[in-house]
Amino acid sequence: MSYYDELLKKIPKIKRFLDSGDNCTIYHYTKPEKLLNILSGGTIRFSNALYLNDKEEIAYSYKLIIELIDQTENLNQDLFEKIKNHFNNKYKHIVDGNTDFVNKLEYFTTSFSTESDNLTLWNNYAKGKNYTGYNIGFDKQKLVGEMDQNNYLPIFGSVIYDKQKQIKIIRAIFKKWNSLFERALKSKKSNEVKLFDILFELVDILSIVSIFFKNPQFKNEHEYRIVMVNVFGAENSKPTGVVEKNGLFVPYLEYHFSKDSVVSVNIGPTFDENIFYTSTNRMLLNYGYQGKEVKRSKIPLRY
Repeated sequence: MSYYDELLKKIPKIKRFLDSGDNCTIYHYTKPEKLLNILSGGTIRFSNALYLNDKEEIAYSYKLIIELIDQTENLNQDLFEKIKNHFNNKYKHIVDGNTDFVNKLEYFTTSFSTESDNLTLWNNYAKGKNYTGYNIGFDKQKLVGEMDQNNYLPIFGSVIYDKQKQIKIIRAIFKKWNSLFERALKSKKSNEVKLFDILFELVDILSIVSIFFKNPQFKNEHEYRIVMVNVFGAENSKPTGVVEKNGLFVPYLEYHFSKDSVVSVNIGPTFDENIFYTSTNRMLLNYGYQGKEVKRSKIPLRY
């Protein structure tokens, strides 16, 4: 069991907020050229969470943490002033371009949806009547189980859009680790190492959980995320690449999945659905994905 699994075990109710433990199919939406790259190479990319398309996406959670520290009573001032400074620095690094903040601990994430035929997501990949998006359906348990076996130690769950639920989760974490810190202070065996361990645990659990928070306006995406933690430059760290996206240099990890974990390929709304259907089936045969289901969107096109 990974360090992060152990952390989440300390807050089992919150773990269940993210993932019930039931199996399901999760869908990775993408453009046709990227679909081809993913299936031909058998790899999927996990991008550094700090460099997502919208810088406010990850900053949203950090800002909420800072606000809730100021609003929550009876917190240990010494502990939570350090927490506040940490996330304030991270927020400034993202929003203001503060270059003083450097962190070798990096969180890499890739996005799925629990919906196979989502108009909001299809619209991100369609360009006119002759260009449509696709998604790949993955068996969730097989995908994350294989990641565990390959020592990638994934953290996974549904994105939480409900702000009141986000606040409830953060405050529950505050309460848990504030109590651990206060008990450690009163203990005769208390020492600086123990107090620092609690501080770092609190930073880590807030950093992880915050990746699964998103502005409520995006709730129609029904997003599901898998996160991998990597320590840049460490002896046992996973090698990272860098890709250019809209002028931004984004670090990424590449994961090799098994064909076994692929359930289906789904085609977005298009007028010429028959030729898209046959060409997709032929492509899957070419790369050894025999028996995988190809589905067509049921959403009607309107132009």
